[in-house]
Amino acid sequence: MSSEELTPLATRLGATVAAGPKTTILSVPPDKVVDACKGVASLPGWYHLSTITGMDLGQDIAILYHFWQGKRFIQVRTQVPKSAPRLKSITGDLAAGVIYEAEIQDVLGVAFEGNPFLGKRIILPDAYPSDAPPPLQKGTDPHKIKKLMELE
Repeated sequence: MSSEELTPLATRLGATVAAGPKTTILSVPPDKVVDACKGVASLPGWYHLSTITGMDLGQDIAILYHFWQGKRFIQVRTQVPKSAPRLKSITGDLAAGVIYEAEIQDVLGVAFEGNPFLGKRIILPDAYPSDAPPPLQKGTDPHKIKKLMELE
C-alpha cells in the first residue's frame, strides 16, 4: 500500500500518512479512528484486522490498529490522553476488535465506548482492585498492587 493510495482517506479524515517499506501508517485524531478503520477495511484486500496494540507514552496512550495483507501492513494510529482514556469502539463495524479492545481496557485502562466488554474484565482477575491503576501503565508499582490484592 503506497501513501498515495491512502491519501484520499487521509485527506477526508484530517490524518497524516507515512509509508515505510512494508508498513504504511495512517495517523488519525481519536474521533476519526472508527472511520479510518472502516476506510482501511473497505480497501480491496485489507479486511483483516490482525490485532490492536496499546502503548503508554507517558501523558498519552497510543492505540495502533494493525491491518495485514500478505507481507504488507497498514497501521491506523491514534492517541488518547491518559487523564481521559476513552475512545469509540470499532466493534460495531469490525467485530474482530472486540477482544483486542477489551484486553487494552484491562491492561492500559482505555475505555472503548460501545464495546460489549466495557467495564468487564477478561484478563485481570476479579480480585484486581478497582482503585488500582492498570497494570501496564508506566509508573504502576507491582508491589503496591500485590499488597492491595493481599498477595504479599
